[in-house]
Amino acid sequence: MSYIEETANHDEKIVYTCGVKIFPLLPPMLFGAFLALVAFSGMTAGASSGLAYRGIYTLVLLAGLYPFFFAFMHIKNTEIGFTDKRFVVTRGILRRSVVQLNTRDVNLIIAGKGVMGRLFNYGTIAVFSSGSLLAVVKGVGSPDELLAKLHKYQDFVESEEKESHILLNCLPL
Repeated sequence: MSYIEETANHDEKIVYTCGVKIFPLLPPMLFGAFLALVAFSGMTAGASSGLAYRGIYTLVLLAGLYPFFFAFMHIKNTEIGFTDKRFVVTRGILRRSVVQLNTRDVNLIIAGKGVMGRLFNYGTIAVFSSGSLLAVVKGVGSPDELLAKLHKYQDFVESEEKESHILLNCLPL
């Protein structure tokens, strides 16, 4: 269960959630696979060598497995989304960092995509409210869809508010 689903009130409706993709993490994972391959080949080729070499190859193997662990934890523990009341960004493996603000208070979201981001549909988003930067998340899957849904929701809320103001202004006192 995601953080947004866990913390949503009974009267709150989840509009959109997304996470990060694995594609921006592929270069460190490829380097980790190379290190793991070197460690395995060193362990098998030097099976008769001393214990010191096995210790070094074990450290190289652990260094090669770290990018895979980091990628898994990063993907599992990063979430972006919004409900009809709040915009939420959660990150963190051991220490959770949560940014929450009213959905109407999101003034600006900047989404950027590089060449690989355009190919694999991921990008970086920066969330601003009242002129201050609140969160930057790299590797967000479908940032264009997040922007479109947020703008569509904010336009819908503004149109409802304008209609309600017109009705209130027409009432006799």
